[in-house]
Amino acid sequence: MSDGAPGSAPRRPATARPRDPDVTGSEPPSRQELEAIESNQMAFAMAAGAEVAEDPELGVSLMSHADSGPQFNRAVRVRWPSGEVAQRLAEIETRMRSADRWPSVVVSEGLTEPANLAELLGSADWRRLTTERIMFTRHAPVVPHLDPGLRIEAVTPATVLECARLEVANFGMPPTDVGERAERLATAVAAGGMRAFIVRLLREPVASARLVPGDRVAGLGGIGVAASQRRRGYGRLITAVATRAGLATGHGLVWLSVDAANTAAVELYRSLGYEPSFAWSRWAAPADSVAASSSTFG
Repeated sequence: MSDGAPGSAPRRPATARPRDPDVTGSEPPSRQELEAIESNQMAFAMAAGAEVAEDPELGVSLMSHADSGPQFNRAVRVRWPSGEVAQRLAEIETRMRSADRWPSVVVSEGLTEPANLAELLGSADWRRLTTERIMFTRHAPVVPHLDPGLRIEAVTPATVLECARLEVANFGMPPTDVGERAERLATAVAAGGMRAFIVRLLREPVASARLVPGDRVAGLGGIGVAASQRRRGYGRLITAVATRAGLATGHGLVWLSVDAANTAAVELYRSLGYEPSFAWSRWAAPADSVAASSSTFG
């Protein structure tokens, strides 16, 4: 009961987060929030061992990883004057090739400068490797009544190994990756740079997700469900739980990235209140692009 008159209805404390209004949409992300999402994206790679070095003179952030593959070796947050594209690309290629890495650049719709960089890269025979779209929400999804056999846990250093095993199985990674993935996750969780969640069914992990807090925004990734337990609502459940955790800790929105061609995933996130925002793509240089770039860009 409240401390008001006897029989009065309970009152929410003044410090409680306001209830979400009955709305069908959200205010689009501000420019600051979009840039925060772009920065927050790198946190997932950093949790996997990537390093990020800011280079104001080059106008990019350079991401590098001990693994020479393209996934965590790329130039991100590109901000270039339109007349210096050829010069900047040549410098990126020189640096990455000297480190035995294939040159790769990320283009973020509405954020990357110049705005037509994707078109210029295509004209120079750079190859688009991936394209995904950011989706966001400002409202906490509803978590339905839980089966008595279900349990939802925040991952701790004591349970990271179970989470890592589930992720490796869900995402088709080599089993040998489990140990390093668990170690890096334990470090990130202990340091407060990442949160992770597990759904258990009769004590067995069946779904997991990761949440990275950032400036104004929180990023959701690593959403996966055990193959034997798919299409039973566990993906929806873990996404709703992690989203609510991100909003409950003071972030203005929670975002995630999804392949636009994965219509089932897009519809799932839409049903949880996520709305589309900017698209981003990763481009790889052709073998001889350093020599060709000056003529291509004039």
